[in-house]
Amino acid sequence: MFKALLDKIAGRERSRQKAGTSKDFARILEQGTRILRSTSAPNALNKIEDRVRSELRLHSRCYPEKEDTLNAAREEIRAVRELPDLAQVFIFHGDGRVREEAVRNLEGPLLTPASVYGLFWRLNDWVPQVRSLADEALKRVMPTTTAPIVVPALTAILPHLNSWGRCSGEGRSAVREIMGRPDIAAHLVEDMKTTIQPRLGQILRELSRNPEIDQHIESLFVAALLPHIRAMALEMLLSGQARWPTGRSRRVWIDRSMDKYRNENVYDHRDISIQASKIDLIAVGALDRSAMVRRRAADGLISLRNDPVLRDDLDAIAARLQDDPNIGVRNRIEFYGRNQPAR
Repeated sequence: MFKALLDKIAGRERSRQKAGTSKDFARILEQGTRILRSTSAPNALNKIEDRVRSELRLHSRCYPEKEDTLNAAREEIRAVRELPDLAQVFIFHGDGRVREEAVRNLEGPLLTPASVYGLFWRLNDWVPQVRSLADEALKRVMPTTTAPIVVPALTAILPHLNSWGRCSGEGRSAVREIMGRPDIAAHLVEDMKTTIQPRLGQILRELSRNPEIDQHIESLFVAALLPHIRAMALEMLLSGQARWPTGRSRRVWIDRSMDKYRNENVYDHRDISIQASKIDLIAVGALDRSAMVRRRAADGLISLRNDPVLRDDLDAIAARLQDDPNIGVRNRIEFYGRNQPAR
């Protein structure tokens, strides 16, 4: 009878502890969801993991007794299974075992850019099992996650994708496939037209891999706020090619005898699927307020200088640029004039 009483008391104590633990995880879910919903700017997303771990105390556990460390992880893993929405918070957890379970239980659609960023970031996780599960989770949750939720996270990670040393080739390919989704590509292009956030040039290079961008290149040239985006779009239209960095570099010698060299990025390219009037593009580019774009237009003059059909139109554009305030433009026009074929 005495043993039965003790078992009953112990059972009540375990029930109270379990109830208290459930309340703790419910509180973590509430606070974590608030943090995730409050963070959508690409620059802030790059700091979201540190913020979640710091404010919710989700750092890796390390107790004096190994069993205590394992028990803490088991409780959090159990909480992820019992509270499915907790997975979107615990993908930022400092313990790889908890992150693994969180990614395994992640279901779509994801509701915040921070959650999408967290899943992308898990592709470069220290733990191989987490990276593998992240590849699977992308296929599971991205089809139902909307473009306005995905694009801020893409904007945050694309400039760094090639430098992710632990990310597999399949992981990078999966991200680029998502980027080529028509609604996401259109949303990225709209951001490049209307915002002046940093690293948009790198994002355009990455987006250039996918033919989905082709239909938007001309509108980028006409409407983008940032001059280097307009210049890149003009370069693509005039050359008929899209180029992007491969993530590799090559050594270019300056002076072999002195062992002097520089490293240059290696680019890949593809032909774009649209054609536009090059003379019209050059004429518009020559009137651009940015010298960067006018230099690209002058490059276009040089590349077409041997076309007798366009000679008069090219000369008229060159005449407008010969007194340009930018020396780079003037030098190109001088070269154009010196290297004219005989009439």
